[in-house]
This record gives sequence, C-alpha cells and structure tokens, in this order.
Amino acid sequence: MDDGGAAALRVGVVHVDRRGVIREANDWFAEWVGTTADDLVGRSIDDLLVHPEDDLLPAESGGGPWMMLDAATLDRAVMVTRQREVDHEVLVVSEASTRWQALADLRRRYALADRTRTRLQLVMDSAIALSSATTETRLAEILADTTARAYRAEESTVYLHQPDGTSAVVAGRNPLNGTIDPESLIALVNAPHQVRKVVGEAEGEALVPGLGAAMQRAGVHALVAAPLHHEEIDFGAFVSWFHHDRTFDDEAAPLAEALANQAAQALATLRLQSRLAHAAMHDEVTGLPNRRLLEAELGGIIGTSPCAAIFIDLDGFKAVNDRLGHQAGDRMLRDAGLRILSAVRAGDLVARYGGDEFVLACEVADQAVAMEIAGRILDVLRGDPVETSVPPLRASIGVAVAPEGSRLLAEQLIRRADLAMYRAKSAGGDRVVVADA
Repeated sequence: MDDGGAAALRVGVVHVDRRGVIREANDWFAEWVGTTADDLVGRSIDDLLVHPEDDLLPAESGGGPWMMLDAATLDRAVMVTRQREVDHEVLVVSEASTRWQALADLRRRYALADRTRTRLQLVMDSAIALSSATTETRLAEILADTTARAYRAEESTVYLHQPDGTSAVVAGRNPLNGTIDPESLIALVNAPHQVRKVVGEAEGEALVPGLGAAMQRAGVHALVAAPLHHEEIDFGAFVSWFHHDRTFDDEAAPLAEALANQAAQALATLRLQSRLAHAAMHDEVTGLPNRRLLEAELGGIIGTSPCAAIFIDLDGFKAVNDRLGHQAGDRMLRDAGLRILSAVRAGDLVARYGGDEFVLACEVADQAVAMEIAGRILDVLRGDPVETSVPPLRASIGVAVAPEGSRLLAEQLIRRADLAMYRAKSAGGDRVVVADA
C-alpha cells in the first residue's frame, strides 16, 4: 500500500470491507495497536477501536472525524475519518491521546459550574463545524467566528503559514493594521507551543517590543492567542482581540488550546486528504496529471467546444533507460514534461499517459491551431539536453481534433491521436502527423 503521504504526517490508513473487516493496514496503525500489518488482515476494526461513551465528538453517520479509543485499554485515542469507496471504506487514523485527555479533563472542569456549560457546547459545536470545512479558508473563518464568540471578543484573526514561508491573515481582520509583523505575534505562541494571554499595553510591550504601542493606537486592551500546532506541524495561530477591559479566568487557556487543537487536527486532515487526492490524480515521477485526470478533463470539454488530443511519444527513450538506467530515464521524463509545459498555453492540460507517453488536451478553434501547438512542442523537445550523457529529445506526435458537438469519448479521441503518433513513428519519428478524419 502506498502510504507515503500518510507516513509523512504519521497517520494510519486502514482499508475495511462493508462488514468492517480489515483488508489492508499500514505499519503506523499496526504499531499503534501493537501487532503487524499482516496480522491485522481479517480482523474486525470494531475489535480494535471503540467510540467512547462520553465522546466530545459524537459518532454519527458520515465521514467523521470521530474520536475513538483503543478497545484493549480505553486510555489511548485516535481521530478517525472515513472515505467510502465502491466496495470498501478507507479509514484515516491519527494519534489523539493527548487531546482526548485534555478534552476529557476540560469537560470535567466545565461541569463544575453552570457558567462553563456554554463553553463546553461551543467546543462541541466547533468540532462539528470545523470537521465540515472543505477548504482551509472556510476552516479559518469558522475558527475566527468561534473564538470571537467563545471569548466575547470584538474580533478574532486567524494567521496561516503560506508555502513561501510567510504568514497571512486568512480570516478576520488584523486590528494592529500592519504595525506589528504577524510573524512576531505567531512566534509568541508557536515557539513555546502554548497559549498567551495579554492584559494591558505594558504586558504587551514586555512580550514584543512595539506591541504595547500598537495596542494603544488600535484601542486593544487585551488579547488571547493560541498556536495551531499538530504533531510536528505548525500551521499558524489565532488571536482574539478585546477593545474593552478584560481579565481571564483559569479556563481561558484550556479553552483556547482545545479550540486551536481541533482546528489544527482539521487542518492536518484537510492537507492529508489533499495530498492523497493529488497523488491519486498525478504522476509520481513528473508531477503531471495522470491518465485518470486527463480523461476526466478531456471528457468535460469534448462536445462542448472544439478540442484536440495531442499524443507525444519520446523517440529512443527505451535505449536511454537500458543504457543509463531508470534514474536517467526519470530525469529525461521530467525534462520532457517541463519542456512540453513551456510550449503550451495557460489552460491546456499536459498529462503523463504512461511510460514515455504524454498527452495534451486543449481547446482549439481548428486543426491549424492544434498543429501549431504540436509544432511548438516538437521544437522545444529538440533543444539541447540537460545532461551531456543523454541524447537530444525527439518525439513522434499524433494530433486528433474533435469539432464542437462531437460525440466521441475521451478515450476514443486519445486513441485516434495515438494511432496518428504511430504513423509518425513509423515514418522515422521526430515529426507530427494528423489523425484521419
């Protein structure tokens, strides 16, 4: 089982049939339950994981997430989400014992007084709301709204780390209006991985130079901030701002930690799902869309507008693989993919079809446009090789065009382009041939 994305986030992936019998499980989950992946096959998932009686995250129908306990000890917990496939289900399982204990302790403390019951309900509601988010932006919006209501703050801000290493406001408004670098605020809670409560300008100035002055200008009297951290991943932080005098009781920090942990868990799940979805639709070697995504995209445009399938087969690739090895072959494939991408237009889809074959799906006004694109691809592939030990790239290219209103299936149009490519290869390669009408 390919669970590289799951291993990177340290989660279990378990395939079960409709009766709950395990078909396949990865090593992480096997280690968590104290056995081997092979020994898990044939066992019921219900013998390993159970829903707690007083779960803060109710076990309801749907994809989850749910908190579930180790059936053998009831003192360890995991978060479980479910994805239904045609004939089985895929469970994504992640360690949550610390959070389970924290939430259980928090619940017991809340039960001591009536005034804390609203906060408990808020934690429960936020778990359900956060689990319903399908994008990081929507999740951040839910978190900002939830934390503002939880603390009766005038506003809350959610900062998330961006791929380029910076941090951005994803939800809410930053009342400090850029006078303090967001990274400084995030570092307050991310470095120690703990909640910070700031009351008064003097306390703010002592924590971050300039923060007290910025609070005064913005009319902020207090703030509470919490890190969005899960396992080894720092996602960012949330900050709730108060424009009135505010003190914090002993429950303020645990509440912030619970809400932040829920959000971080949901973020981790979203990113894992995104990685798994991307892996299912993209080629591992080149990073390009794969055959499944190509056929889905091409099927969506055939008939609605004139379009073309351009089939590209590298000439002499097998000889490179045989002589220099698969690593050199993979580098050649990546180089070819990048060159093809440089020759096409925005909106055109380049996919690795298999082996040394690439297919371009594109909307075109007529056959002449398709031929022009194919010609550009042929030219860029003829450029100097990246490695001197590798021969120059050459390709046989077949072009098939479907007019608007065509009733062809995606695989039929690709097949026509494939046949045209074989005619190009039979003629000596390094050329473009158009499919018969």
